[in-house]
Amino acid sequence: MSVGLVFTAFVWLSTACQVQDYKDLPKNRRSDQYESRDEFLHRTAEFETERLHARPWRFDGESEFFESADVVSVPLGNRLELRFRRVDSGRYIDGITPDLKNRMLDIENRNGDLRRWEDMLDTERRDKVSIDYDFFVSETIIPNALFAAFVQETGYQTTVERYKTGWIVDSQAHWLQGFANSWDHQIHPMSESDHPVVQVSWFDAMHFAGWLNEQAGVIFRLPTKEEWLLAARPENMAGEICVFPWGNEFGELEKRMNFGTAELTEYAWIHEQFSDGFALSSPVKAFPANDRGLHDMLGNVWVWNWTNSERYLARPFGSRIEHPESLMQLGVDGNHAMTMTGGCYLARMSHTNLLANMSHPALDGAEDIGFRLVAVRKRDSGL
Repeated sequence: MSVGLVFTAFVWLSTACQVQDYKDLPKNRRSDQYESRDEFLHRTAEFETERLHARPWRFDGESEFFESADVVSVPLGNRLELRFRRVDSGRYIDGITPDLKNRMLDIENRNGDLRRWEDMLDTERRDKVSIDYDFFVSETIIPNALFAAFVQETGYQTTVERYKTGWIVDSQAHWLQGFANSWDHQIHPMSESDHPVVQVSWFDAMHFAGWLNEQAGVIFRLPTKEEWLLAARPENMAGEICVFPWGNEFGELEKRMNFGTAELTEYAWIHEQFSDGFALSSPVKAFPANDRGLHDMLGNVWVWNWTNSERYLARPFGSRIEHPESLMQLGVDGNHAMTMTGGCYLARMSHTNLLANMSHPALDGAEDIGFRLVAVRKRDSGL
């Protein structure tokens, strides 16, 4: 063998050995090739969390916003606006008396199943919860018209549409996922411009908040459960147990909120003795505001919170001062369940009260889930 051939063979063998030392490249996977749907959604949630974390959040308009009047309007073009109302720092009592709990669960419904949910109403608590900063709350749940303006300007496609995570319920309380995922293809009248936008995930709500931040230079986000509870309750009942935004009166419930009433004729769990005038969602100002000027603090659609459900349920007993967790602490990167508040047009009375505990994974959407926002100072934002 000539020297040239020996050298060529040596180079080939060396190269082959080097190639064998490399690890196999990771397998490319489509969405239907992950080991499980949960793994796919976990990866998706990591990606969506990083998108939010990487946003250049502005807060150069913070001073002007917070030093203004108690009602602030954010103009969004085409004569659209979103109004916010100030909520001063304060406190409330977290808990319910046995008497109020029983009054709630003794209200009749078609299935006679309210006692099934009694564990969510904790009569052992008398916790004093304080929030030591002021913030602003959107006067209404975000309606279709405002979400449409966001989509039109940005071209945003919701995560519910992209990952097919929307839920609907049938008349026998079977929840079905994977269709009706588009926020703008809902059953009439839910598609009307002044009805709440639904089929939006926790992430979709926060991307809308990011868009609003670009307009105003103020940090907007979803309310923590504690912020929502402080804003929902009557100001003059800070030191009292309270189950509704108007107090503890059980009269004329159907005139105060949109919940599961006689209009839902085929649904198995409705309260047939009430008629609130709406089978599905209602316009965001159809029912009276609470004493802070905030509409739909109960009923219409659930609203997402900036609160991890597992940690909220494990909250300690006793007085506490609440501050929001950071985005990276919340658990949304693992698609963990986030709390929701307010009840909805489908809900039993066991769910349509200030103390009900409800949650969904952050990537979920549903026909009865929307959102409202708070405006907060940078130091109180978690962002």
